[in-house]
Amino acid sequence: MRISLLKPDTGGVLGLEMITFVEPLGLECVAGALLRDGHQCQILDLRIDGNDLGLKKCQAFAPQMIGIQCNFTTERYRAIRLAKTVRRRFPDAFIVLGGHDASRDPNWFNHAAIDAISIGDGEEIMAGLVDRLANGKDLLDAPGLVINRNGKQLRTPPSADRGHLDETPMPARHLIDEYADKYYFNFHKPLALMETARGCPYRCSFCSVWKFHEKTFREKSPERVVAELAAIKAPHVFITDDIFWLNVHRGREIAERIKAAGIKKYFKIQTRTDIICKHPDLIKLWRDCGNLSIFLGLEKIDNEGLKSVNKNNKAENNNRAIEILQDLGVGYTPNFIVDPDWDRGDFAKLRDWVTHTGAYNSGFSVLTPLPGTDLWDEVKSSVNTDDWELFDIVHAVLPTKLSREDFYREYASLWRHALKIRYRDRGYLRTHAELAFALATGKLTLSALKKGMNLSKRFSTAETFLRGHAESESRSADRLALV
Repeated sequence: MRISLLKPDTGGVLGLEMITFVEPLGLECVAGALLRDGHQCQILDLRIDGNDLGLKKCQAFAPQMIGIQCNFTTERYRAIRLAKTVRRRFPDAFIVLGGHDASRDPNWFNHAAIDAISIGDGEEIMAGLVDRLANGKDLLDAPGLVINRNGKQLRTPPSADRGHLDETPMPARHLIDEYADKYYFNFHKPLALMETARGCPYRCSFCSVWKFHEKTFREKSPERVVAELAAIKAPHVFITDDIFWLNVHRGREIAERIKAAGIKKYFKIQTRTDIICKHPDLIKLWRDCGNLSIFLGLEKIDNEGLKSVNKNNKAENNNRAIEILQDLGVGYTPNFIVDPDWDRGDFAKLRDWVTHTGAYNSGFSVLTPLPGTDLWDEVKSSVNTDDWELFDIVHAVLPTKLSREDFYREYASLWRHALKIRYRDRGYLRTHAELAFALATGKLTLSALKKGMNLSKRFSTAETFLRGHAESESRSADRLALV
């Protein structure tokens, strides 16, 4: 069969795309499995092509099946809008929706434009679906689906037990060659994603990853990781594992194999501070694989706050890990969760923490109950908007203790304060000289610099976030018509 896999266009108020714009790795993994089975595939990133050009490419391919990715809750309306457009243009194509958000809340996608929703890992679901479609078999026997039929949803048997990740095919990265130089994370461009493990053994209340993977945790072997890495052309690699180095022995072996293979990359990874505190030698080992930057989901500055989100970590680990990374000269980006019920004193405490630690790269997310999380189950009755675009982790979708205006003034002050600490510790001239050098040496593109500077400017003013709510209210009629 011929299958087109589509990533919906950008939209929304601010969205996660302001901070990161990455390749649709999930679609590449699905395409790898379908190509292995002898099918023809194309991947269209409508964030880059736009709908008009992208759907022209789709029409030229004449697909029999069209897959649409909905990974983030913010993409819900975009996914439905795209499905309706695709249905009009390709009335005979089978339209399937997949991705993390669609899997966690398939009932929301009971729409006439969508034939089925794929639940779980796409490689393990789509192959069975396509096989049955191609051979005219009953789809109710295809595992891992929710089928939309005559306004009702029919759930098929769950997919089989998850196998070893080494058995999954390589991602079909060649299908995004025309887009590859457009993807970035902060100032790092071009950037590729790489997955070495799936799942998470922890149970943070705000996260749905562990639920999506049904409390399982699977890893690729070091041999497979290095083979996959060797096929990546981009100089920057973001490892998508929720907790890299969970298996410390495996982390060391991967690093040794990378060095033996002569591979040099700028790695951006996510890990826990307690791992850094226990194994600082691991940081040194990976630093020598090219370059290293670490995203740290610190979430809260004290133990009480960590307990409130079921983080299962201690504040002293967070503080010590930052000291270790500063001593080793390794870049890091701490991220904190800002609660809607904070008062001015809570914001002041976080600003003081940034001042004391010098963590000027800190980012700040507003506590957002995403469908499929324990947090959503606890507070969904208090959610005060029906606009999924506002679930971009920088808008409050729960009632705030302060007035909305005052809450966003305090929230914007966090971003301004972090920038102030950057200039305090590194100096205005030094900071801009470093950016100029990165531009001159090709490590940073002008477009990426402009986008990053624009982000800092926009997030430093309360009006940015207040405007999002105003625009959301003006779109309410469109949302009602869409669903």
